[in-house]
Amino acid sequence: MRVAIFGAGALGSVIGALLSRRNEVLLITRGEHLKSIRENGLKVTGITEGIFHLEAESYYPGGYDLIILTVKAYDTKEAIENIKREYKGEVIMTFQNGVGIVDMLSNFDVIPGVTTHGATLISPGVVRHAGYGDTYIGEKNGEISERVLMIARNFTECGLKTEVVNDIMERRWIKAAINACINPLTAVLGVKNGRLLNENLREIMKCIGEECSIALKKRGIDADVYALALEVVEKTKENKSSMLQDILLGRRTEVDYIVRPFIDGKCNRIMYNLVKFLEEN
Repeated sequence: MRVAIFGAGALGSVIGALLSRRNEVLLITRGEHLKSIRENGLKVTGITEGIFHLEAESYYPGGYDLIILTVKAYDTKEAIENIKREYKGEVIMTFQNGVGIVDMLSNFDVIPGVTTHGATLISPGVVRHAGYGDTYIGEKNGEISERVLMIARNFTECGLKTEVVNDIMERRWIKAAINACINPLTAVLGVKNGRLLNENLREIMKCIGEECSIALKKRGIDADVYALALEVVEKTKENKSSMLQDILLGRRTEVDYIVRPFIDGKCNRIMYNLVKFLEEN
C-alpha cells in the first residue's frame, strides 16, 4: 500500500516509520525536519529504533492509496487546500487531536482514527517513540467494512496494533477528553506525562476528568475520563505531550480543539486560560 503521512511531525513520523515495514511511505513535512530526513533519513529512538530512509516532500503529489492526516488541528484547512490539488478520491484517515476535524473533512472519503502512542520531536530528523498506546479506526457510520479491516491488519502487521470499532466518533470525543486531562497540565507545569501521577497533580487531573465525563454524558457517552487518563499516563510516562512540545517551541497549541469543548467546567476553564496565557507570553 502507498501511504502518505501529511503532517509528519513527532507522531506522524513514528507512524510513518512503523508503516514503512510493509508499505511505501511518503512523509509530508517542512522546514529543517524535511531537510534532515532527505539528507540523513528519519532517526527513531525509544521503544522503536532505527534509521528509516523514506521519501519526503513538502506537498501532496498525488497517487497514494491512503493519506494519514497528523497535522495540527488548526492547520487542517491548509492541509485540505494542499491535498485538493491532486486529490483523486483517496481515503483520508485522521489521527488528529480534538473534535470537529471529521466535519472539516466532509468533502473527502474519511476514516476517523484514534491513537494514544507517545511521540516526541527531539531535533530535526530525530523523533522518540516514547510509549505504546491504543489505536482504533472505524467508519463514521459504525459499519465494520472490509476496507477498515484490511487497513487494520496492515497496520498491525507493521507493529502499529490497530483495532476496528463501531463507535469511532465516540472514541474521538473520549480521546479529546483524555487529552484535556493530560496536555494542559503538562504544558503549564513543563513536565512529562509521568509526573502527573504525583498525588497533588492527580487531584487536579481528577477534577478535570470529572468535568469532562459530565460533558460527555450530555452527548450520550459514558466514560470515566479520569481513570482512562491515568491509564494513558502510565503507558506514556516518558512522553512530552504535544501541547508541552508546542509551548517549549513557542508554537500555537491545540487548546481550542482539545479543552474548549469542555470549558463549561471550572477546572477546564482555568487550564484553558493558563495555556492561552503561555501561548501569548
